[in-house]
Amino acid sequence: MQFELTETQRDIQKAAREFAEKEFDPDLALDLDRDGKFPKTIFENACKLGFVGINYPEEYGGQSLGLFESVLVIEEFCRKDSGIGISISLADMASSLIFRHGDEKQKLHFVVPVTQGKVTNTVAVTDSFNVRTRAERQGSDYVVNGRKAFVLSGPMESIIVTFCQLPSDSDSEASGAVMLIVKRDQKGVILSERKRMMGVRMSSFHEVSFDQVRIPKDLRIGQEGKAGEYLTSFFTEQRIKTAAQALGIAQGAFERAVRHAKEREQFGRKIGQFQGIQFMLSETLTQIEAARSLVYRAALSCDAGSMESERLSSMARLFAADMAVRTTLDSIQIHGGVGLMKEYSIERMFRDAKTIQNLGETGLVQRALIGRSITT
Repeated sequence: MQFELTETQRDIQKAAREFAEKEFDPDLALDLDRDGKFPKTIFENACKLGFVGINYPEEYGGQSLGLFESVLVIEEFCRKDSGIGISISLADMASSLIFRHGDEKQKLHFVVPVTQGKVTNTVAVTDSFNVRTRAERQGSDYVVNGRKAFVLSGPMESIIVTFCQLPSDSDSEASGAVMLIVKRDQKGVILSERKRMMGVRMSSFHEVSFDQVRIPKDLRIGQEGKAGEYLTSFFTEQRIKTAAQALGIAQGAFERAVRHAKEREQFGRKIGQFQGIQFMLSETLTQIEAARSLVYRAALSCDAGSMESERLSSMARLFAADMAVRTTLDSIQIHGGVGLMKEYSIERMFRDAKTIQNLGETGLVQRALIGRSITT
C-alpha cells in the first residue's frame, strides 16, 4: 500500500507545519508545561484556521476531510512541540462521539462551538476503583451516580460525555449502557484536585464524581444499550490519534538529535561522525518510518470503514507509542547532559511520550486486543 499524499493533503501538512513553527513558541511551551496551563490562544488560532475538527462536515465547522488529514495535523503539531500538540488534539475528544451518534441538535449545540474555538469537551469512561457509574431512569430523565478516573478537564471544558451502566433490571428501551452528555458546571458534578502527571501537563486530569446528577433524555447520545458499540469506534479513532501524537514526538526528537549530532564536537570531531551515534540514528529513522506506514494505514483503513481498522489501530498505537519512548530516550542520550535540562524540549518530549504510552489504554491492553483478534 502506497501513501502518496494528494496535493490537498500536502497543503494541509505544510500549513500545519508552518502554523506550528509560527505559533508554538519554545519559551511559552516551557511556561505552559511548568504551570500546567492549557494553550488557549494557540487552540483558538488553530480553530480559526480549521485544524481542529478537520474531519467533520463543513456545516459543523469542519472541512469535510478524513481522519487521515487529522493525523497529518497532529503529527506536525507534536513534531514541533509535544505538549501543545497533544493538548490541542485532545481538546475535542467528545466531538467524534456526538458527531457519529448524536442527533442534529446535539451536533450543532456541542460540536460547532468546539470547532469555533469557544469551548473544549471531554469523555469519562474509566470507572474509579470499581465504583461503577450508573444511570437510572426517573421519568423522562436519567439520574447519574458514580465516579470516573483520569478525566481530562480544563478551563474551557463545557461538557463531559459520560459512559454509564444501566440497572440490570431496567425497564428502559434496552439494557446495558448509555452515553450521556453531562454539563461541566451541572449540580452534583464534582472534580477532585488535579492529578500531578509525569507528562502531558498542559492538559489537566481529574477524578470526577456524580452525585444525583439529573440528565434530561434529550442529552442521551444515540440509543440505550448501544454505548458499548459507540465506544468501540471511539477507541479505534483515539488509538490512531494517540499513535499520530507519538509519531510526531518521535520525528521531532529525531530531528533534534540529528541537529545536535552535527553541531556537537567531541575529541576533535562532530559526534555524528562516530559510528555509535550513526547506529542509533539509523535505527531510530527506520523505526519512525515503519511507525508512519502503520499509522497512516490505520487512519486510511478507518476512513474507509474497513473491518481491519480496529486491529490496525491497536497495532499502530502499540508500535508508535513504544517507538516514541525509545526515540526520545536515544535523543536524550545523544544530547548528553543538556538533554536532561528542562530548558531543552527533549526531556519534556520523553515525559509526554511515556505518559501517552500508558494513558487510557496501555501497551498490554493493545497486545491483548491484537491477540484476541488473531485467535478468535
